[in-house]
Amino acid sequence: MRIFDFDTVYDRRVTASSKWVKYGERDVLPFWVADMDFATPDFILDAIRTRLEHPVIGYTELPEELIGAFIDWAERRYAWRIHPDWLIPITSLVPGLNVAVRCVGDDGDGSVVMTPIYPPFLKTAANNHREQIRSPLQLHDDRWVMDFDDIELKTRDSSARTVMLSNPQNPTGRIYTRDELQTLAEICLRSNTVIVSDEIHWGICLEPDLEHIPLATLGDEVDENTITLISHTKSYNIAGLQSAFAVIRNPAIREQFEAAKSGWMGSVSPLAYSAAIAAYSDDSMWLDELQAYLRSNRDVLTSVVSRLPNLSMATVEGTHLAWIDARQIPVRDHAAYFESHGLGFSDGVEFGASGFIRFNFATPQSVLKRGISRLEAASACAPVAD
Repeated sequence: MRIFDFDTVYDRRVTASSKWVKYGERDVLPFWVADMDFATPDFILDAIRTRLEHPVIGYTELPEELIGAFIDWAERRYAWRIHPDWLIPITSLVPGLNVAVRCVGDDGDGSVVMTPIYPPFLKTAANNHREQIRSPLQLHDDRWVMDFDDIELKTRDSSARTVMLSNPQNPTGRIYTRDELQTLAEICLRSNTVIVSDEIHWGICLEPDLEHIPLATLGDEVDENTITLISHTKSYNIAGLQSAFAVIRNPAIREQFEAAKSGWMGSVSPLAYSAAIAAYSDDSMWLDELQAYLRSNRDVLTSVVSRLPNLSMATVEGTHLAWIDARQIPVRDHAAYFESHGLGFSDGVEFGASGFIRFNFATPQSVLKRGISRLEAASACAPVAD
């Protein structure tokens, strides 16, 4: 018997939810932004309510309690020993990505990005006067994998100073193995290229025999060459209470990050800090039950997509996001096509891969099944490629 409820359908339009108001009054089910439709667990809400008992909600410094909770969590979960000095609070992952790229190298230097990738990754180079160097992921044996030969070539024979990693990978849902991460780390060490690792989906592993491995835990030398960006907000469904950490062991890189961050990144809400302490102190069954429910949703979606002649998807190992290949449907705008059938997806173009869609299946199964029925209908009446 589950302790947590993932089946209740909440009317999120009344809260001006970005996810649910995007399509206005149109009959479009939103499966786009990476925002779960489940209730935030009570122990998070209770921590927020406790903070609200104090009548003043003002600017807040990083609480010592959060530093301790995060360090204990990292060692307990990953045997990752972090010194407090390595922690830099940031408002969220997206500004962290930009600061990380800005703080390494100089204007005009390169930044390697593996596509498809979460859209803000594709904006960091231009935002920070860097040259974007793309290295496409490859689909092999039902898994999206890094092209190590290509990455090595592009870090060795270019001005690349950073390599951007999404781990677990958004949007393909890959959980990279230790061997894969080790290979990438060794390539970057040889080329003196710093890895910027986004690990925001750490808590959502859908295969019991797989585990998320923070890149920085591969050894001291790798840790010295890594900027880890990490947050609890996806795993505990509190995207609206943003807070995150940059974990940087290398003192020179840390100093550069602090300098690049100074003056334009806002402060973190005290309510967000309270929620973060509760998340990193969690000893409940929340993550286990969440993963089991998402695994069931993934399996339902996978079973249907596998029967459709013009859609396909690789196995989703982590995150709550399915990366669906719709290139066999010959339309100019795939997102618009599915919207016309009542489905709101993220367009693959934004991720650097035209013809794909990203399907967020973190929703009560009753809503998911309504969406899947529409997906079947959209597939059935799609035009046929020449």
